[in-house]
Amino acid sequence: MSYIALTIGPIYKTLKDSKKPKELWSASYIFSYIMKQIISNFKDREFVTPYIKDKKVFEDREVGLFHDRFIFKAKDGDLEKLENIISEELSYIANELSLDFYDVKNYLQIHYGKFEVKENPITDIMPYLDTKELFFQISQDSDNKFINAIKDKSNFMLNGKNIKDDLKQLAYNKYFCVVHSDGDKMSKVIEDANNIEETSKNLFEFCLKSNELIKSYGGQTIFAGGDDLLFFAPVVSKKTSETIFDLCDAISEDFENRFKGVATLSFGISINYLKHPLYEALEDSRNLLFAKAKQEPKNNIAFKVTKHSGQTFEAIVHKGSKDTYEKFLKFVSEISKSDDNNNFLHSIHHKIETHKTTLSQIAHNKERLTNFFDNYFNEDEHKNYQEFFKNLIDYIYQVYQDKNIADDKKIDTVYATLRFIKFVKGDKWDI
Repeated sequence: MSYIALTIGPIYKTLKDSKKPKELWSASYIFSYIMKQIISNFKDREFVTPYIKDKKVFEDREVGLFHDRFIFKAKDGDLEKLENIISEELSYIANELSLDFYDVKNYLQIHYGKFEVKENPITDIMPYLDTKELFFQISQDSDNKFINAIKDKSNFMLNGKNIKDDLKQLAYNKYFCVVHSDGDKMSKVIEDANNIEETSKNLFEFCLKSNELIKSYGGQTIFAGGDDLLFFAPVVSKKTSETIFDLCDAISEDFENRFKGVATLSFGISINYLKHPLYEALEDSRNLLFAKAKQEPKNNIAFKVTKHSGQTFEAIVHKGSKDTYEKFLKFVSEISKSDDNNNFLHSIHHKIETHKTTLSQIAHNKERLTNFFDNYFNEDEHKNYQEFFKNLIDYIYQVYQDKNIADDKKIDTVYATLRFIKFVKGDKWDI
């Protein structure tokens, strides 16, 4: 059976030079736009990926749903037809951006081919596309011209779309999140050639649902394609008072339900002050995802807070450790909805830091943990925080039971969680 496959890039190289949300969105959207225009000329073909049987995929919307690859069953003449359509689309883009055709052609790395497949087109063709992406070559002249044009003349893609270009709209107390996510163990999902169409459909519907969740939370989706997401969001939702971790949990739950627990979703969350360079926040988020969250056993949330002062703290939360993860969510979510308690949180934070060694020695015993906090926090004012202490003790105890957290990282995980809570409720004036 003959198939035609195509890959387009370089997406990340284009994104990382953006300085404003609208520039970042435009840099991402143009790739999805080109893919949509090409694919729309082959609507009557049988696509392996992406899923196009639901014609909503072709509707004009605020988020690009076409990722960087496609595969479909070929008919005679399709390869020549594809070559002509690519030239037409690149000519259109060049005209809209006031660029020379060859500057666009040289920058947009589009590789395609016709392949004979015996059983599974995904597993047979994807390695070829992976190899092609490794050798993207761009001339410096084309690089500068194309990226500058995207920044200056991207209105032809916007057309009234409600893209938030001011990070203040996406911030909480002058801090914002950049979030990358990516599916884990997707190869297991696509190994069965009989389920490829169902998988493509699930990924399409996942992207639609994720965008809904992100918008409802008060965030902005930059990219949603396949199992990949990139979005901006406040640390705490102005609409629901949920934290960024609640949003990621809702997105994870939808993803894992669609793939029945075979595949999971990892996240890299970079939390930064409003004036922090966007390209650095983007790079941080990507590194947190691929260098930390997607390390075995995967299914992690790696987060990092960079404060205005330059101080940073970070941690990795393993979603696969169900008890620990649920207690983490409960702990950070409930405190985010509570009244301001700056002084109290500061004293807890300071005490944990001072007594790290002691806590590490008694953390496997709930009774001793309870005695520790009873002894150090026995003033009348502390009676108002009994529920907080109960949740904290439960969380510390659970972290120390969790075999997925290295022994030398357990107290750091607790400490980073408390620092996040303090950051949300107590550090907001530290700008």
